[in-house]
Amino acid sequence: MDRRASDRVDCGRPSNDLVAPLPPDLSPDIYRVLTNSGGWGPVHAEAGHQGDSPAPAPDRILTSSEQILAASDRASAPLTCGLFVQTVGTLEVRRLRLAVRAAIGRHPMMRASLYGARQYAWRFAATPSVDSVWQIDDGSDGWRIHETMMSAPFDLRAHPPLRIALVHRPDGDQLCVVAHHLAVDGMSLATVVAEIFSEYEAADESRVADESAAAARTDRDHLGLPSGVPSIPRAAAHGWTAFTHRSGRHITPMDSSRDAGYGYHPLSLPVPARRVLLPGGRRMTVNDLLVAAAHLAIDRWNRRRGGEAGTLRVRMPISLGISPGTSGNNTGQVVVVSEPADRADPVRLAVRILDQTERAKQESAAPVIAGIAGRIGAAATARVPGPWRGSLLRWGVRTARPLITPAAAVSNLGPLAAIASDNPKISSVFFTGTAGMPQGLFIGATRYGAGLHLTFGYHRHLFGRAAAAAFAQVFQEAFAELAGVEGETRQAR
Repeated sequence: MDRRASDRVDCGRPSNDLVAPLPPDLSPDIYRVLTNSGGWGPVHAEAGHQGDSPAPAPDRILTSSEQILAASDRASAPLTCGLFVQTVGTLEVRRLRLAVRAAIGRHPMMRASLYGARQYAWRFAATPSVDSVWQIDDGSDGWRIHETMMSAPFDLRAHPPLRIALVHRPDGDQLCVVAHHLAVDGMSLATVVAEIFSEYEAADESRVADESAAAARTDRDHLGLPSGVPSIPRAAAHGWTAFTHRSGRHITPMDSSRDAGYGYHPLSLPVPARRVLLPGGRRMTVNDLLVAAAHLAIDRWNRRRGGEAGTLRVRMPISLGISPGTSGNNTGQVVVVSEPADRADPVRLAVRILDQTERAKQESAAPVIAGIAGRIGAAATARVPGPWRGSLLRWGVRTARPLITPAAAVSNLGPLAAIASDNPKISSVFFTGTAGMPQGLFIGATRYGAGLHLTFGYHRHLFGRAAAAAFAQVFQEAFAELAGVEGETRQAR
């Protein structure tokens, strides 16, 4: 590319955490694709292997859905997702690094980076630009480390969309795995983590010894937080509290702070012993119970604290059925609605929720962003030229956020038995997600062993730690009430 083309790329570049300069070898033809196209296309392809490294996948432009997600990403509320793995023993950090390298070698999105001005593209490197695995042995609580990693924005120009911290604890090591949601969804991340533990179990002892020798020569122990993660959350504006208290569509804040970022409250429950059968023989799944409990808990929380509870909307991810690989995030979104009259009667609420979740599962596809926001975003990515699309999407998301955000999100990954280890044993796996204000609450769920493991992820402008624990108690009571609805019930198989 000549100097004039390079000048055109650099001038007028919008300010955004995800923006990266175009590479100097980019041809004018590819530049026109990047700045005017919204579809898929090869941008830069490399072939062959280098030693044990995987062959890089061809570069591609962000899809329309990814562009909408990128426009929704905020430094004060980054779009991240994660898994928190609690063990009852010790993980060897060098064996773990070998396992991580082997696993992400099969998943191009875990070693991807963004580049482009105004319109972004994924570049898939043969190996990550930095080591993804770091360790912490200063006695820190893994959940506090996980909060910091989830709260820190990703610079996808300089760092891969995956960060891992091994936290050594006397009662069992904890593994914090966090990824940018633009690159991966919860189920795909669970697949990567399952492969990491599989590779950990199968690691060759000679390679572990070589890794230890190399680390000793270079004096690299990678102690502390992963690269690109600040240790202290930044202060931010606190303007959503009054709005959410009065809206009737969001959760009433309590004990909130002015700090940016997220906190997490884990809660483990027994899996319901029976499945609730509604009139007509229809059966509620655990996921239906979780969504219904979220509606009921928000209603009761708001009313007990002087807030309002009108029409409530809870966002529920749903799989698009796309195979992981270079395809990134593979989930769509549906919004499940309830009215005050529904929430006054647990059976009526259960029927209303089940009507909507069954309909969502029968539909062939769901948008990555649900509702009006998703339709407007899809129209913008299809019709607005590339040079202006990103700025327009960010402006539209910022302007419409008070009107289109739901009250909460509930995401259930289901059983995660594939994440397994004999040495050390794994006792629990928690799923964490994020929700910026004015939504502010994400409830993640997994099944592991005999437990149903819930994580209440809250923005710090919504809850403090005590408030999050209090809301979790309200949710637990609502869940138990709905799971114990009398009438047509039978033992779960």
